[in-house]
Amino acid sequence: MRKIMLSAAAAAVLLTGPAAFAATAAAKSETGVIAQIDAKAPSITLKSGKIKTFLLGKDIAVADLKVGEKVTVTYELIAKKPTASTVVAAK
Repeated sequence: MRKIMLSAAAAAVLLTGPAAFAATAAAKSETGVIAQIDAKAPSITLKSGKIKTFLLGKDIAVADLKVGEKVTVTYELIAKKPTASTVVAAK
């Protein structure tokens, strides 16, 4: 019985590794200056050498963001659209 439990525990650890890696590998980040804020969409447009627009996730308060502020956006592609999960001030 002990061998079966140890084997099951080892298998669980080995199988969760790739799934955890896949979840973190999908997230990307971009740093730039907020050029535009659209409260209706809600979305922000960053200028970081190139201009890129991000939809904002439900947990991001548009009122806390300001045009001209340098931020780092962590995002994932959801339905082929970059959707921000976090927006934090950058140095």
